[in-house]
Amino acid sequence: MIEYQFDIPFIADLALREKQIQQNHRPVISVHKWFARRPGTLFRGLLLSEFASPPLRKCYYESHTFKGLRIADPFMGGGIPLIEANRIGCDIIGYDINPMAHWIVQQEIQHIDLEAYRREADTLRRDLEKDIGHFYRTRCLECGNPRAHVKYFLWVKTITCKGCQEAIRLFPGTLVAQNVRHPKNVFVCLKCGNLTETDDHRDPGSCAICGVPLSIEGLAKRNRCICPQCGHGNTYPDREAGPPRHEMFAIEYHCPDCKPHHKGRFFKAPDADDIRLFEEAGDRWDNMRSRFVPDAAIPQGDESTRLHRWGYRFYRELFNTRQLLGLELSCRMINKTSRRRIRHALATNLSDLLRYQNMVCRYDKMALKSLDIFSVHGFPVGLIECESTFLGIKNERKGLSIGSGGWLNIIEKYAKAKAYCDQPFEILHREKGKRVIPMPGEWIGDTDARGVTQRNIELSCADSTMKALDADSLDGVFTDPPYLGNVQ
Repeated sequence: MIEYQFDIPFIADLALREKQIQQNHRPVISVHKWFARRPGTLFRGLLLSEFASPPLRKCYYESHTFKGLRIADPFMGGGIPLIEANRIGCDIIGYDINPMAHWIVQQEIQHIDLEAYRREADTLRRDLEKDIGHFYRTRCLECGNPRAHVKYFLWVKTITCKGCQEAIRLFPGTLVAQNVRHPKNVFVCLKCGNLTETDDHRDPGSCAICGVPLSIEGLAKRNRCICPQCGHGNTYPDREAGPPRHEMFAIEYHCPDCKPHHKGRFFKAPDADDIRLFEEAGDRWDNMRSRFVPDAAIPQGDESTRLHRWGYRFYRELFNTRQLLGLELSCRMINKTSRRRIRHALATNLSDLLRYQNMVCRYDKMALKSLDIFSVHGFPVGLIECESTFLGIKNERKGLSIGSGGWLNIIEKYAKAKAYCDQPFEILHREKGKRVIPMPGEWIGDTDARGVTQRNIELSCADSTMKALDADSLDGVFTDPPYLGNVQ
């Protein structure tokens, strides 16, 4: 019984470790982003406290199969309680009024042919590479390789000066990258727009190209900026002006030819070819009849009002034309996938990809990576936005992905999540490190990896208060209750 057997210090320690890097302890959550996920270790501990033989510290690292037990979650959200119950053999019933939650839990628990998924996913990415891969290449400044891979395009918002009608780049500051994961600090020159690397971030010196002293401060502060041309004071944002305009000002890239003998990252200001490729992608999008990009308006809401203040009216305005082109082509390819579960898996991947493939992502100048739109709760609209490469970059020597936010990253994350479903594990922490403990006999899914054993799963996009269950038909209800407006 939970009241007697639940070991709070033991589970609290596991839960704390899990929440530090949750996807390493419970890779299944990487199927798709969801908010405020509770630790899987917590619900495993609760379930075993109720149904397994004590003590919890011993049985926690043993395999279990509780066939015939029926567990419900009336507010399933991201599905952690149901996943943990399903993993140990229970029949599960879940409800949620949010259709996205229902879809995510369904995709987490449905078994998938992982090899077939990898084939289709690799084909999708390969076909996209042939079609639009050149839009994500740039010329290396060191060796001249014209096929270096772009990791991130950095964009700054611009407004038109009310005094002289010239464009003003709304830089809040000029530091592009800190000397934490790169040997030097990288600054953008407000005069010529080129990048300069310096040792001292407090006294960056002069621009390496035009010689003008580098300013640390940008032009924009507290929704105001002074025009450097005429001195007129301007304010922003202006909801009546429509969605913000952006100017590409920096690129972080990867050159496989130079990387073996290069220290740090690769940065450059965009050249004429980089601008031309973006315009070429835009022209192609403008001449394409969209079949999948929605025309839905952004509704009023506690967080979406912030988007309205910046002039955004429709969801499609949160993306640039190169992103819209890639997303539309991805949808068309996914739609042609014949196997239903594989098609739904790829559609889930695309949905997860959207958090990086938009113009509301920020660039972490210390970690040197893209921060997805949901890295904080809400819709933060910054002055500097980060466009991740669409396809992802593979390190051929190490077999790992480089950078974040592309198709390759999403595919690898999803494949790891579904592999964990077939062979779940626990992590045993010791003073001298940790050990991965396999759990043979446990698995997550509606069928096992061989398709032999089936489990009863009932998931409904519905209000649980409107559902009637037979008396004594449940062995347990495990849930993380809704917070409504108190999510923060």
